[in-house]
Amino acid sequence: MRVVVVSAWEPWRTSDGAAFVLDHQLRELSGRHQLTIIAAGAPAGERAVPPDVRHRYPGAAVRWFGTSVPAGVDYLRRLGWSARNGEPAHVSFVERRGLVSAYDEAIGAGADVVHLHGWGTARLAARSRGIPSVHVAVDPWTVNAGNRRTHGARRPLDRKQLARIVSHERRHYPAARAVVVVTPEDADAVRQLVSPVRVVVVPNGVEAGAAPDPVSATPPVLGFHGVFDSRANVDAAAYLVHDIWPRVRAEVPAATVLLVGRGPNRDVRRLVGPGVELRADVPDVRPFLSQMSVHVDWMTSGAGIKNKVLEAMAAGRPVVASEEGARGIGPGGGLLVAADTEVAAARIVRLLRDPAALQEASAAARARVVGQFSWSANAQRIEQLWVDVAGRVTR
Repeated sequence: MRVVVVSAWEPWRTSDGAAFVLDHQLRELSGRHQLTIIAAGAPAGERAVPPDVRHRYPGAAVRWFGTSVPAGVDYLRRLGWSARNGEPAHVSFVERRGLVSAYDEAIGAGADVVHLHGWGTARLAARSRGIPSVHVAVDPWTVNAGNRRTHGARRPLDRKQLARIVSHERRHYPAARAVVVVTPEDADAVRQLVSPVRVVVVPNGVEAGAAPDPVSATPPVLGFHGVFDSRANVDAAAYLVHDIWPRVRAEVPAATVLLVGRGPNRDVRRLVGPGVELRADVPDVRPFLSQMSVHVDWMTSGAGIKNKVLEAMAAGRPVVASEEGARGIGPGGGLLVAADTEVAAARIVRLLRDPAALQEASAAARARVVGQFSWSANAQRIEQLWVDVAGRVTR
């Protein structure tokens, strides 16, 4: 199939959760389909893609657009554009003049389906000249817009964008043949806001990798990892240190906490102290996952599947989580869901005191991820959706 892909960020920037999803899909599907990939986020009007990208997505035509204007100036310009057009400012981050021209050119050359990935891309469905489009929201924009950590004057300005985000979703999502999210709860949120719209749930995947190191209750380490530009992740780390760990330590005095993540702010660094370690901006979290006995994800906000939970399970680490932390995955198979922090602590203590139960939960977590949450299965669902909306069979 001929597929035009537009991404709100360069998909090879895998430190970003949304880009990370598209990167895996493109790596799976580029060899099977004729892909034209048009990405936003370049530090110039048009920037040549890094040399390894063409090997990353073999056979795909890849172009990358953005601006060389300083970020602060560009942000103010996009706010002005937003006020004039009634659209969220991030739409203009995607719809740079060069990107839109490249998109129109790719559509004019012919395509079977358009794949619009990420916040700010949905409006391009109206420019597809009748070619069916799929919009991958990943997380619903309205639900998760407030979860990003912003600073200073940007905070009240960004809050004012919410009404425009709501209007954007209601106006543009129905133009797509399908809107993709990663959990049933997110699908319900989109359906409640937008009508009529077809919403499809495609869960994220995870790289299972090699068989993990055996889990151990000695030394007992409670772990959490995440990107700390997310308020939800900062809050989860604080709940672990302030609410859950003290309860666990009352029963297992040797228990410590290991926090791992990119961009820890002052609130995260203040959590560090006796018994609490922080490993910031590490190139690979897997060696640190192997140091954890139990992964604790006490999320209280946010949307979508928590990739961190899947990564911990792939590493053979039992996970104790809130209902938000387990969203899209659900209890069972090495994932224990607790109603409150007191119950969470009790479940952690039981695992730490019972090495056989810890090993059993470890094996179940790994087996569940390998069986249910592979990137190959994720890409196959996207591929089938392309076929479905295009009303044809693959060549």
